[in-house]
Amino acid sequence: MALIPFVRMFPAQGTAETRVVTVRGHAHLPDDDYALTEAYCPDPACNCRRVMISVAGRGQQERGFLAAIGFGFDRDGEWSEPFLDPINPQSEHAAALLELVTYALADPVYVKRLEKHYRQVKRAGKDGSGPKGAGAANRKRKRRERRRSGRAA
Repeated sequence: MALIPFVRMFPAQGTAETRVVTVRGHAHLPDDDYALTEAYCPDPACNCRRVMISVAGRGQQERGFLAAIGFGFDRDGEWSEPFLDPINPQSEHAAALLELVTYALADPVYVKRLEKHYRQVKRAGKDGSGPKGAGAANRKRKRRERRRSGRAA
């Protein structure tokens, strides 16, 4: 299932709670404000316990996301360390942005917020309460599955 940006499902909360890191004088990154935007799997049946953090620079908006970094919440799990997602495109700054995100993820308060957002997205996927996201996507998927299996939608 496709990941859904948290800010798309919960616009006000997502905007208010997006982590922004200001970088000045870094050896490998341009001076900028870097937004760490979150995306989650909305399928309530999936227990992936992961977040995809996409990094965008305020002054580099025309470039889109500069790095896509996966992170799993289970300390002993396969994805417990932040990693550059091999499926998504990465910029020439991706390695330095991975270090920046790894530093941000050392903050237990930030990680708890991400886990809270994960649970919020899963609940929205289950009960359809997400404004533009998981519930509608889940209902569409179920309708497609019923049509494929020959049952009426």
